[in-house]
Amino acid sequence: MKHHTQGLSLPTVLVMLALTSMAALLAWRNVWVNAQLLNAEADLLRTQHKAQAVLPVALADIVGNASSSYAAANLRHTAGDATQTHAFFPNTLSDYDLLRQRLKASGTPCSAGICAPNTLNANAAQASYWKTQTATALAVGTADSPDGSNTAWYWVEVFPRANTTSSSASFVYRITALTTGVMPGSSTVLQAIWTRDNNTSPTGQWRSWHVLHD
Repeated sequence: MKHHTQGLSLPTVLVMLALTSMAALLAWRNVWVNAQLLNAEADLLRTQHKAQAVLPVALADIVGNASSSYAAANLRHTAGDATQTHAFFPNTLSDYDLLRQRLKASGTPCSAGICAPNTLNANAAQASYWKTQTATALAVGTADSPDGSNTAWYWVEVFPRANTTSSSASFVYRITALTTGVMPGSSTVLQAIWTRDNNTSPTGQWRSWHVLHD
């Protein structure tokens, strides 16, 4: 009987070791999964905060306080002559019509981050639409993007208000910011609406903002 009991000791120890190892592996897996979830959540919050930081950069561009090379040449607020084809922020309805003509001739809905859609595009409410349009966006410079270049872009859609006339042009600006995170495939598309206090005022109000999804 003693010999039989001793013969069972080794299998019992092996079984206990196997169960302990399995428990340790499960615990390690839970720790790894939780760490991945925390990293993903932190990266999502980081991209959202970065997208929010893009909004004042776009606003400075709209009102003419941007420090980009476009603003230095004043091309983003001046239509120029008939030989020029650049996109710009319109101040009058005739400017708006000229902007639309230039965008139509270029074959793109936007150019250098400036858009003049004739009607609301349902696709523009989906994040995937903007992720495929980065070639028409204005990329945020390294100075305004802590993660470096090619991590943040924005578009400004210009809409005339319903009561706009040739003598009193008033526009609504819908800003869409796209930012990418550190983790592969991580991104945030934030959309906000800004209106001026008056037709030429450099100040205004944020009307709404929300994160786009598909």
